[in-house]
Amino acid sequence: MVAYLPIGYAIALSFVKKTAFSPVTTFSGLRNYRLIVEEPELWGALWRSLVFTAGAVVLQLALGLVAALLLNRAFRGRTFVRSIFVLPYLLPTIVVALVFQWLLNQEYGVVNQLLLESRLLTRPLNFLGGLDTAMWSVIATSGWQYGSFATLLILARLQAIPPKLYEAAKVSGAGPLRCFWDVTLPNLRTTLVLVALLRGIWMFNKFDTIWLMTRGGPLKATETLPIYAYRLAFEEFDFGMAAAACTVMFVILVAGAVVYFRLFDPSREVEVGR
Repeated sequence: MVAYLPIGYAIALSFVKKTAFSPVTTFSGLRNYRLIVEEPELWGALWRSLVFTAGAVVLQLALGLVAALLLNRAFRGRTFVRSIFVLPYLLPTIVVALVFQWLLNQEYGVVNQLLLESRLLTRPLNFLGGLDTAMWSVIATSGWQYGSFATLLILARLQAIPPKLYEAAKVSGAGPLRCFWDVTLPNLRTTLVLVALLRGIWMFNKFDTIWLMTRGGPLKATETLPIYAYRLAFEEFDFGMAAAACTVMFVILVAGAVVYFRLFDPSREVEVGR
């Protein structure tokens, strides 16, 4: 019940007119939704949220899959290396954001220095201040920090794949690549979809990383729906409109979860590879 009270309050607040400058709360029906749907900034923020979510999730899955495949091999010091891979996920977001701000700094950042010394750039790039690079910078930051979450889940599933499946594939003449496509990937299908769903929900709601690194800039190039709702509430002080924006986010996430459970039956998917 405690979990549903804030949700219910936010939804109820989206149907009223409430600002910090007026103590009177008046029912406004669908007015907030009508105004916010007609606002181009909402659709821009929604598009940027989708770009950020898709980019971050794809990067996390890619890094997680590659890292899990490497960590699943037997080598000296494997336990220590595995513990190192968990470190980014355990770091506070403020630490990660500050580190990447330093790394991507236009004047003294390590990334710019390496690119200049390797002659891939002729002049430093303003990664966090450029309209074309800011979004990709925050995507890279989120991918690095949360890729270890995907690594842990994928690695756990890799270790649960019966070795006899690989033995049968090798007897049939399958090489490493064929084993990956015919044995590993089908057994990872459920895990990859689950990670994509979970990380998609978290990235769609992600606020702190983007806010700490760019505050939604430059020129709203990284202003996603959470930041847009934050500005409505704490800069424009229109709590009704902010609640409407949050409700729109909630509906989108619920719709995504419904689609997932319609397309994928968890009880059937878990049986893959048994």
